[in-house]
Amino acid sequence: MNADDDVEVIFSDLCADVEIDGHILTVEIYKTDIDPGWILEVVNEFGTSTVLDNPFIADGLAWQQFEKTVKEEGLTAFLSKKEKRQLFH
Repeated sequence: MNADDDVEVIFSDLCADVEIDGHILTVEIYKTDIDPGWILEVVNEFGTSTVLDNPFIADGLAWQQFEKTVKEEGLTAFLSKKEKRQLFH
């Protein structure tokens, strides 16, 4: 691929801002037109991005993983240690 090739990023309709305990997370689920795997990225209110390592075969599976992570770990799954101290101490 050279610099003249344009890769199109396709965003899922499942992208959303989600409020958890008064804090906003931006959930972005996307893929490119050259790679069929959906990427799950969660951006917290500090602007810190968490990207899951493995792509998903469907955008709905990426959303389910987000929900599962929130249920099991809560908001803190998407915060750095410093951000956790700022919010909870």
